[in-house]
Amino acid sequence: MLLPFELDPKIIHHIIYSQAGSIGKAIIELIMNSADASASTVRLTMTKAGFHCSDDGSGFVSRDDVLRYFGRFGTPHAEGDATYGRFRLGRGQIMAHATTEWISNSWSMKVDTRTMGYNYELEDLAAPSTGCSITGTWYEPLNDLELMSAVQEIRDLVRYTPISVELNGRVITRDPAKEKWDVEDEWAYYRAKEDGPVSIYNQGVLVRHDSSHVWGAGGLIVSKKAIDLNVSRTEILRKTCPVWKVIAKEFGKLADSVSARLGDNRKTEARREKSARSLLSGDANICTVYEREEVITLLPGKRHITLMEFHSRAHRSLPSGRGTYTLVEDGSDVPKGEAIAREEAIQIVHPKTLERFGCHNFMDFEEALERAFANVTAELQTIVNRGERAPWYWRGNPIGNLQLVAFSTFRDAFTERMQIVDERKVLDKETRRAWIALRWCLQHYAGACAGASRYRDGTLCYDEKRFHVLLGESNSAEAWTDGETYFAIDCAIVKRISSKPLETVAYIFGLVEHEIAHQGDSIDCGHDEAFYQRYHDISIRMAPERQRFMHKWLMKYTMSMENEGKKARGHAWNERWLVDRVGSGRVKRGLSPVIEDVSAHPLVNEPVPEQNMALLSIINARLVEAGVCPAPPNWDLVREQARLDQEAITQERQADHDAQKAQDAEFEQYINQMFEDAEPQIATALNLDLSAIPPEALSYLVDCFVCRGYTPDNIRTAWEYKEWIHDEHPDDHQYDDREIDPALYEDIEMENVEPSDGLHRVDEDCRQFVKEGETWWLLERNAASAGFSYRVEDYLKWRHAEEAIS
Repeated sequence: MLLPFELDPKIIHHIIYSQAGSIGKAIIELIMNSADASASTVRLTMTKAGFHCSDDGSGFVSRDDVLRYFGRFGTPHAEGDATYGRFRLGRGQIMAHATTEWISNSWSMKVDTRTMGYNYELEDLAAPSTGCSITGTWYEPLNDLELMSAVQEIRDLVRYTPISVELNGRVITRDPAKEKWDVEDEWAYYRAKEDGPVSIYNQGVLVRHDSSHVWGAGGLIVSKKAIDLNVSRTEILRKTCPVWKVIAKEFGKLADSVSARLGDNRKTEARREKSARSLLSGDANICTVYEREEVITLLPGKRHITLMEFHSRAHRSLPSGRGTYTLVEDGSDVPKGEAIAREEAIQIVHPKTLERFGCHNFMDFEEALERAFANVTAELQTIVNRGERAPWYWRGNPIGNLQLVAFSTFRDAFTERMQIVDERKVLDKETRRAWIALRWCLQHYAGACAGASRYRDGTLCYDEKRFHVLLGESNSAEAWTDGETYFAIDCAIVKRISSKPLETVAYIFGLVEHEIAHQGDSIDCGHDEAFYQRYHDISIRMAPERQRFMHKWLMKYTMSMENEGKKARGHAWNERWLVDRVGSGRVKRGLSPVIEDVSAHPLVNEPVPEQNMALLSIINARLVEAGVCPAPPNWDLVREQARLDQEAITQERQADHDAQKAQDAEFEQYINQMFEDAEPQIATALNLDLSAIPPEALSYLVDCFVCRGYTPDNIRTAWEYKEWIHDEHPDDHQYDDREIDPALYEDIEMENVEPSDGLHRVDEDCRQFVKEGETWWLLERNAASAGFSYRVEDYLKWRHAEEAIS
């Protein structure tokens, strides 16, 4: 026997209240209904007390239409008679927020679910009214922030609707046909960019934002045809919607072309994230991703490498650490991780990699790597089984997983070391030539920064105290000074002169200003407000001098090559030639040179004294005494200990996880038992059999009895008034602040309380996009409504970009 499914009348409660998200979403449903009624303009006014929405559409044609389409939920639209609507459910959302009066042609429909229940009052009008006009009064008046949130949400959602939407006297929609797009076809408008979310509009109404890793690029899609959505219109039915399949294919090609234009030397974070997810999902192109796409970020310097290279490096490392790596989970450990990584003791993974693979901790990342290697191995085996040639890097065996070792062990074993080194042993010939010229100029510049007496030509007076500029090695500092005798520049910085001379020298001059600003020993000293003030003053005061000293170095360096009979060439010579050429061009036009001729300056022509080896030995002895030049740790022993420590950490974490899981199960069993025990008590209070109580009523009353502390009298009252029908949010526990004893606040230190607007939680680089009066709560709600799943910073950047376009 075939029997039809039945629809319980209580489904109306679900349609109205469970659909209702925010006021903005409810208003959007009204605007979409106007578009379905062939309106060309919608005028919307919103206040803290209520709203008014009117359009010039067709409205309800007959009384029978009112009964069939307004009075009944779920009546389907005929194919092609609506732009957005499918089953006439959306209008119910506004009924959860406000009492409403709908006026269309010759009829008025009044709805108040809190007093009239799920009924409406229908009246015939004496004078017909064109279109449809909806007037609403909020059940709970809005405050300023709630009104601002709703207005902003509506602006975000209806940007490209085909009808003109006027909000509080201002048109907030745009015609996509008048904008420039990368691609336009019969299905949609498309625009792609290197990074950021992909904003998807269903015929002009925002549905959601896809994360950039889904496509490997960012962009904008505005469909011309209806996309199949879920009931709440927040997600696309991607597997079944034929329109979306065509659109996704076209935008996928556009996103790939954007990535291809960047080339292999410039890959975006979106592309890296997409590649990481492809490794985990077993993408058909997984072998190419494994071999060519950068998905792992290493310290130092956030270097991006492929998973294949990461695996290869781990197995090429020292025997004691072969097949191992370590991971920085906490961003505060990155500086220490940078220093350890420079020791080349082990591969250290940057915490950004975890985010890229969708991991929250080291256990998630271990599992993700194991899954990625297994997926690659499976695809390689499939290639071989098809009779095709395997990639060069595969030897027929499964790609072995790597072993994670404890970063905390490396962190604890690491010791900061610094020493002075012999420039003849650590620098090649040409870099040393540049350094010798530079340290002589730096010595005079340091004196000038410190306020030493100088002759008219800018050189230090003969009897003036001078700093010795030395070359050092440090795993924690780029430069340091004792404040009296010397300051040292790390040789890793100096070695960059060979490839980027002017950039590196300018950076070193900045380091000198930084060290002089310390006015004493800079080892183990901090940076207080007074330091930053001194550094600010020095950098401003010495800006002209810095440029002259850099030119003197450039001249002295290139002249040393010329005096040796060697043809001057390279970046430094090109810079000097350019300065000379510009200077001669200005002189021909009767202008002053770019910079004075310093070829005859004493600083340029004087020979540079050799480094003082005795001084190097004395300073190194002092550093040893101070404990900043200890012997380096035995990294082989550290790696082995880190392996053992990681095993212990994993076992402890797993034990904690199992214990928490058991505790949660016990607590859940306890709660379930409480609810079960409450059911007969509810029946006793109502003097009914359990079978006589409707399931939804029993569930509500049990929740009130267990969680809200209802007494038997409260239960009987709730049963009498059918609270489960009218209670909009039965799980929300409302508290009145006036019931709290003010004395409880007396001991609170108010200066430690975060600002009430919550904007301290917004990343600093996004605070400029926050509008006056907005709070964290407001931004979080609008971000969620716009499809950003509470990612407030992403929402702010998207909103700023969209407003900049308009």
